[in-house]
Amino acid sequence: MDLNATTAQAGPPAASSAATREVRLTSALVGGGLALGATLQAWVPPGGPTLVAGALLAGVVVVAGAWLGPGRVRQTIAGFRFTATLLFVLATMAVLGTLILQMKPSAVYLSRYGVAGRLILALRLDDIFHGLPFALVMALFGAAVICSALSRLPVKLKTAGFFVCHLGLLTSLAGAAASAALAVRGRIDLYAGGDTATEVAATRSGTPTAEVRPLGFTLRLDRFQLVNYEPEYRVGYYEQVEITDEHGKHVNWSLRASFDPDTAKHRLPNGDSFRLKRIYPDFRHSPDPTPGAFEYGTASQEWKNPGAEMEVVQQGAVKEELMLAHHPQGFFLSPTRALVFEKREEEVKAYISDLTVTQGRTEVKRAISVNEPFTFSGWTFYQANYNPQIPTYSGIEAVYDPGVSWVFAGFALICLGVVWMMYVEPRLGRKTAVPAVHA
Repeated sequence: MDLNATTAQAGPPAASSAATREVRLTSALVGGGLALGATLQAWVPPGGPTLVAGALLAGVVVVAGAWLGPGRVRQTIAGFRFTATLLFVLATMAVLGTLILQMKPSAVYLSRYGVAGRLILALRLDDIFHGLPFALVMALFGAAVICSALSRLPVKLKTAGFFVCHLGLLTSLAGAAASAALAVRGRIDLYAGGDTATEVAATRSGTPTAEVRPLGFTLRLDRFQLVNYEPEYRVGYYEQVEITDEHGKHVNWSLRASFDPDTAKHRLPNGDSFRLKRIYPDFRHSPDPTPGAFEYGTASQEWKNPGAEMEVVQQGAVKEELMLAHHPQGFFLSPTRALVFEKREEEVKAYISDLTVTQGRTEVKRAISVNEPFTFSGWTFYQANYNPQIPTYSGIEAVYDPGVSWVFAGFALICLGVVWMMYVEPRLGRKTAVPAVHA
């Protein structure tokens, strides 16, 4: 009998059996965690405290059970299959959280999703990332990171990159937990001229709540200003469309295309074309020597009184007409289509708030605008909105997030660990050849 052949034939089934047990245990842990979270969520509403407390408690239980239980449990949690399964579940949750609006009032889901909206609310899918199922999945992920690191102890120079990566993962998870539990997002409404605020009205998904958080300092709005774009002009292409509103069905003119005022040839949706033969930024006309005729010109190159001579080609026929932006009138291509040389409506380029922060004897002045926030004492202030009817009003969004720096620190550690594993560890494993000594 060939004992080697018998052993070789017995090897694969044993390995397959071990892999099958690992798959079953992984499915039981992950599926059980999701089922338990979904069940308990019927009584425990989603929220930052729910996420942090659930993930922390479940993580401690899983790590303790893995370390005190049978060895195969610890090996499974620290293995690749378990982590890959968790990443797949987290990716699925991320997709659901993208497709389904999050943290909106119940009426939004009922009106937007119909019958499915009731199911979304019943399963708490309106706040996936703060619910117990997500918390338990994150607990399993944290346990996998810890068990994987503990299985590689002690720390050595050659394996330092592995431990730095895992430390980065745990640091990012801790930062995310701090953000979920302690972060505050709210609104401050101020009026220019010295209006002050010492607290923030917290919001949830943009909706005000009854919660109020102190700032720890005084925020004052000294001035608020709107900056508009320079006046711009265009050739607008309009069509009549039928609309339905509270007054019933009726026909209205709708802007279908917009063209810059230049001398290029432009083609319209139905195949007609037009161009501006001449453009007069500051239009004027004066009598031509020919009796009863006029000549056109411009008094300056500033766009004070824009005018243009428009040439339209329709089915080979050429039509021309003088058009003035300050006295817009339609160049009718048909009863339901027209070109208009007009001034664009005034558009706001930026709105700027000049703020002063006072904390004890410290006073800091700073201007904020859209995409240019201001950070002080852990709070970041963003220019949120304004009211054109109230020129002194400024809406400011205030955000306090103590965990974001820890999240980025974790990312930095992960990058450092990867660099160590990719470029340092291979060199540490090389053996230096000893030159031969000849007699």
